[in-house]
Amino acid sequence: MRRVPVHKLKAGMKLARPVFIKGGRILLNAGCTLKESYINRLSEFGITHVYVEDERIADVRVEEIVNEETRLRAAEIVRKAVANTRFGMRLNVEEVKNIVSELMDQILSHKETVAYLSEIRIIGEPLFHHSVNVAVYSIFTGLLRGYDERKLRELGTGALLHDIGKSKLPAHLLGAQGPLSGPQLEEMKNHTVYGFELLRKEPDFGLLVAHIAFQHHENFDGSGYPRGLKGEEIHEYARITAVGNTYDRLVGGLEGEKVPPHQAVEYIVAQSGRIFDPLIVKLFSTNIAVYPVGSMVRLTTGETGVVIHVPKNYPTRPKVRILYDKEGNPYHKNFPEVDLLQELTVFIEEVLEE
Repeated sequence: MRRVPVHKLKAGMKLARPVFIKGGRILLNAGCTLKESYINRLSEFGITHVYVEDERIADVRVEEIVNEETRLRAAEIVRKAVANTRFGMRLNVEEVKNIVSELMDQILSHKETVAYLSEIRIIGEPLFHHSVNVAVYSIFTGLLRGYDERKLRELGTGALLHDIGKSKLPAHLLGAQGPLSGPQLEEMKNHTVYGFELLRKEPDFGLLVAHIAFQHHENFDGSGYPRGLKGEEIHEYARITAVGNTYDRLVGGLEGEKVPPHQAVEYIVAQSGRIFDPLIVKLFSTNIAVYPVGSMVRLTTGETGVVIHVPKNYPTRPKVRILYDKEGNPYHKNFPEVDLLQELTVFIEEVLEE
């Protein structure tokens, strides 16, 4: 299978994986032959990428650490949590606990892989999907850190609800386009305090969960908010959540233009010791799929191919199946493969859309 942007799809292509929409419902099944009307429908739902069948890489399968259906159901739970708190109602604690358990189970079953999540952003609901992705990245990082089940559950719950305080912000502020003004930015910063106040009142969650909402914008060098904490004054759960939060905001386009995964990781590494805890950065950056399986890439040799395997601990050195030689001529059979872990002088030059 091959990962293709929706705007590059053509009628006649066949889906290799089902496409899910809000609530975990299936929009299109795997094996569906695309028509122009289907492609338009994908765009209407805000779907950015899908996986299509490609006989040249028919043996390649994409493994996500949490599947799309579960993430969409989790996003719906976050949506309801935000709605409840906006109108002064209690969170459905059991619902949150159950979905965090489900996220943990799936992540634990993929602990030997690098972290990859396909792009899911339903139009008008970026906050909810972002919250789920941050929870997944945080649980995965906690697992790498050696956390036991209790710690993973606390971390996952706090990360899932890290932005719950935004439910108390004015709607016009959440929907603002472009950079916020000074007063708007100061008001936005209050979501950390609002989130802490909401979560600390839930005895089933515990104070550490509330501190994730409170501290996830604190910076390692003390330049963050709301309290200007630094280093180990910031709880490690919040230091982990901060990395996942920034990464997903960058790749999801929540800070403006979408940033490719490898560039998002480069930014996080560059801010190690300033914004982020160096230990967490090292764990995260060496275990995130910056070149996901199914991605089309051009190598420094001039050859073009598809990523077919991402090795654990070496996500920038995947194995690539070559589809076009350096002159742009296609291979029709006996496709050569380049293992960048072995070919140390070859690098990925560019990630291609198709």
